[in-house]
Amino acid sequence: MKKKMLLALTGVAVVAAGCGTTATPKDDTTDKSDLSLEEVFAKSNARQSEIKSFNATMTMTQAMELGDGSTIDTSANMKMGAVLEPVQFFIDGTISMTEPVSNEKIDIPMKMYMTADDGFYMYESTADAWFKLPQDATLDEMLSQAGVQANAVDQLKLLEKFADDFTFEQTNTDYILTLKASGDKFKQLIEEQIALTMPDAPIDQLEELSFDDTSYQLTIDKKTYDMKELKLDMIISMEIEGTTAKIDQKTTTTYDDFNNTTITIPQDVLDNAQEINY
Repeated sequence: MKKKMLLALTGVAVVAAGCGTTATPKDDTTDKSDLSLEEVFAKSNARQSEIKSFNATMTMTQAMELGDGSTIDTSANMKMGAVLEPVQFFIDGTISMTEPVSNEKIDIPMKMYMTADDGFYMYESTADAWFKLPQDATLDEMLSQAGVQANAVDQLKLLEKFADDFTFEQTNTDYILTLKASGDKFKQLIEEQIALTMPDAPIDQLEELSFDDTSYQLTIDKKTYDMKELKLDMIISMEIEGTTAKIDQKTTTTYDDFNNTTITIPQDVLDNAQEINY
């Protein structure tokens, strides 16, 4: 539960590495490390087992070009926090969409809380009300509804197959790992990545996708070996009713406040939430 909660909310991918390669210094790097890629990830893995809580900020932009020349723009800004024992988390942010015909911007608030004692609470913007979900609902079900489900072990298995394809760099403060996952070699990796993060996506539709350019970038703190940032950029093409649509999506998640996070559900949410069953 502990490991699943950590990576369900953050999407943090830990990559097994080898080859004994040391990080290439970027410009103006004076504090140079001789640690190999394998050593850095061994230390980062060890650090992950010590993390009891954290905060995260996620930003996402997505431009979907339709076959008729119109574009649907979507963006998201989310703040998240998690405490692992007992299991608690919050999500607070906004998803914004631009209507392609009128160019009207639509903002959709997303707010959720969960604690082991009080349960799961979700804000519904159309009703302008808070709802409490059933006590017997599982954590995986809740995270799936939140759109943040991902399995840490599966993420590792996907990326470790391509450890030799990562570039390994360093600055004065960080190690930076980058994977350019373009071309047919990485098609299965990206299809499985989408299947992890969007478990309801039809598999037959995934097989019709074309991946023009995808990159992963992981930033690890040199001193603490904390995962500071994860970037995932991808360009996907798909056939929709005989025309080609292209999606350009860029996501950045930053992590901080390790082992210093508390989750408290506001009293007005506890007092006024409506209980629902499904």
